[in-house]
Amino acid sequence: MPQFFLPPNALKDKTFRLTGPEAFHITKVLRYQPGQSLVLFDGKGGRFEAVIKVIEKDGSISGALTRTLHGTEDRKPVEIALYQGLLKSSHWDWVLEKGTELGVSSFVPVTTPRTVVVLREAEKVKAKGERWNRVVMAAAKQCGRADLPAVREPVQFRDAIKACLRRSEEGDAGQSAGSLTLLAWEGLNGATACETIRLSLREADQSRGREKITVNLFIGPEGGFTEEEVELAESLGAVIFGLGPRTLRAETAALAAVSLIQYEFGSL
Repeated sequence: MPQFFLPPNALKDKTFRLTGPEAFHITKVLRYQPGQSLVLFDGKGGRFEAVIKVIEKDGSISGALTRTLHGTEDRKPVEIALYQGLLKSSHWDWVLEKGTELGVSSFVPVTTPRTVVVLREAEKVKAKGERWNRVVMAAAKQCGRADLPAVREPVQFRDAIKACLRRSEEGDAGQSAGSLTLLAWEGLNGATACETIRLSLREADQSRGREKITVNLFIGPEGGFTEEEVELAESLGAVIFGLGPRTLRAETAALAAVSLIQYEFGSL
């Protein structure tokens, strides 16, 4: 059964009112009628079964929630924050769509010296952000996710990697409690993920107890990370890993790495 997005302001005392594109899709495309049931999700992990009571002349829909549907989002052992080198439009959309399907919790566009796409004007960032959120919304509806991954504003690589890895006043660096920072690099001479990150992932899984762990996953742009960027990440405590002997496209590397992480934590 398809599911539809329920904005926070559309719910009141177990009754709902939908307007706009969602209501249009329900009434004009799928031709739902009063009395029919449908599934709603709030983007924060909540899923509900509801029944349509009234379809107004303006196309809006009113109805009532009949029961809460329990999903698996609240039992996820890992939150994956994907720090992806900003890609050309179609490739970036692909990462957003498939990453949402695979359970990425947040997407952070990262700019680097080798980034081909550069968003300078605030208007362009805002327009792109609106489009990116639409892609994520469509993917979440299609795959049955009850939570919506966040899509952040673009950030410089140096700022992002430093924010993910702590540095004490004495100058040491490393992983923060409850998080693991990984960076994929093709310069490891064919090293596989089994050789380079499996142990780190399993140690993180064993040490988390009942708590979720956040994995900050860094994937480069089309041209990959520079040696200087990799050295910086490693000096701060990031785990550098490889994805085998073949050079993968940036979007392929992202989805392969996300799949590996989900598999190791038992989520795939």
